[in-house]
Amino acid sequence: MHQLNAILQQADQDCERYLALTERERDAIVQQNMDELEKLLQEKRPLIDALAHHDQSIKSYCNAHQVAAQNLQNHVASLGDTDLHAAYQQFLDNLEQCKAANDRNARLVRHSQNSTSSLLDLLRNQGESGQNIYDQLGNRSRSGISRDLTKV
Repeated sequence: MHQLNAILQQADQDCERYLALTERERDAIVQQNMDELEKLLQEKRPLIDALAHHDQSIKSYCNAHQVAAQNLQNHVASLGDTDLHAAYQQFLDNLEQCKAANDRNARLVRHSQNSTSSLLDLLRNQGESGQNIYDQLGNRSRSGISRDLTKV
């Protein structure tokens, strides 16, 4: 087995595990399950570290074989090892899926933040102090101003 093949196979396995975690993370974000989300973030940290280590291993391989990182695909093709080429392509595909899943989750988090912010603005009557329905602690406003429902 080629040295790079072993690195790529381990990196690919970690990518698949990371991808599975991002799917579970998506579910926790959508369900607003903060306990599960916190747990998943703790599980992701070692995988992120492992993927960073694989990145360093691939860079070390490139340096040792005098291959520029951007030319690694050409280098792999030039070796003529179909298993190595398949492992490299699988790794690239999984890496792209990880990036897409991570970007998707970031968008979901931003959307959730915007929704929460909008809800807070509505509950606080869009920042008009003195007419707030709820205060910053979520308690009913004590401003003393009574409002009918059509103005809420």
